[in-house]
Parts: sequence; C-alpha cells; structure tokens
Amino acid sequence: MNNYFLQLKKDIPNDIGWIRRILSYAFDWYIGGMIASLPVIVIYMMLHQDATYIPQNLSIFHAPYNIIAGSLSFIVASGYYVLVPMFVFKGQTLGKKIFHLKIIANNYDEVTNKQLFIRQFIMILLVEGSVFTSSNMLHQLLQVVTGLNIPKYYAYFGIFMTLISVILMIVLKSRRPLHDLFADTREVYLESNDYTYYQKKRKKVKRKSGK
Repeated sequence: MNNYFLQLKKDIPNDIGWIRRILSYAFDWYIGGMIASLPVIVIYMMLHQDATYIPQNLSIFHAPYNIIAGSLSFIVASGYYVLVPMFVFKGQTLGKKIFHLKIIANNYDEVTNKQLFIRQFIMILLVEGSVFTSSNMLHQLLQVVTGLNIPKYYAYFGIFMTLISVILMIVLKSRRPLHDLFADTREVYLESNDYTYYQKKRKKVKRKSGK
C-alpha cells in the first residue's frame, strides 16, 4: 500500500486547466441528463397526451412502464458516456471534444475500451454517479424492483466517493480522481505541453520499432 501511494506521488504531473475541465463536465452533465430524460418523456407522453409537466421520477408510471422507462433511460445515457468515447470520438465525450480534452492511459498511450468501461461505466456511472440523471434513474429502478429505499443511501455513497475524487484531483499533481486511478487513465488537454511531449516521444519510439 505504501508503495502504491509513493508511486502516485511520483506520477507524471498534469497541467490540465480546472476551468476547461469543469466546463466539459458541466456540458456532459447537461447533455447526458437530456438524453436520460428522453425515454421518460416519450413514454409518459404516449400514455398521457395532455401532459404539460413531466417530473423525472419513475413513480409517475405504473408497472411495467416504470421499469421500461427507467431501463431505457439508463441504457441510452450509458451509451453517451461509454459508447461515444469508445467508438465515436476515441477517449472523448462530446464535452471533452468541444473543450479539447481527452481520456488516455496514464502512461500516455491510447486508452483501451476496457479502461474506458471501467472509468466511464463502473466508476463514474455506478460508483460516483449520484449527480448524474442516468445514475439517479438506476437508483430509482433498483428501488422499484427491490422495494427498498436505495436512492437515498446510494446517493450518500456516491457523493462520498465524488468528494474523494475531488480531493485527489486537488492533492495529486497528476490531477487524477478516483475513476482515473481505478482505470489507470488520466484526462489531458490536447494542446498542453506534457501531452505534446509524450505524443512526440511515442512517435519516435514507433518509428524506431518500425525500422
């Protein structure tokens, strides 16, 4: 354990800007929330064509529509957070693409789909995702299926894990939150000096190995 923390201290520093990262996060939070809301809105409008206000709560549906709406909501939102950086913009959600940020491996290699799945799905959506609409829908869905008050306790857990991530980003020079540590990834600014340096270094290694 001591060796692990020592390794974190020796990790490559990251000069990613806070404002750019926050703006990217806020953009993805908004877009992800809109996408997660679509199944709820569509299904409710199909059942109640005169509806003028649709709360984002599965309690407005009777079975089995609550399970259908919750499942579709989580699935489509997961597609945005997980499949987009996997197959559309490698290592990038739309927010990261706009603000020139990218998820890469911690050693500055290209990120793998396995790393993205661990980072985006397991850690961000399942573990830290209390502030995401998609994760909230999952919490509500679990409550519908089990009958237990899961959203309340799941939210507390998610907020606690998110606070740990924020502290890690402040303390560690690599600016790696919990989801980056578990996935062995980091988020970088594409025009930063460190990313440019390691990209050039990787190209030199590839040219030498090609010879």
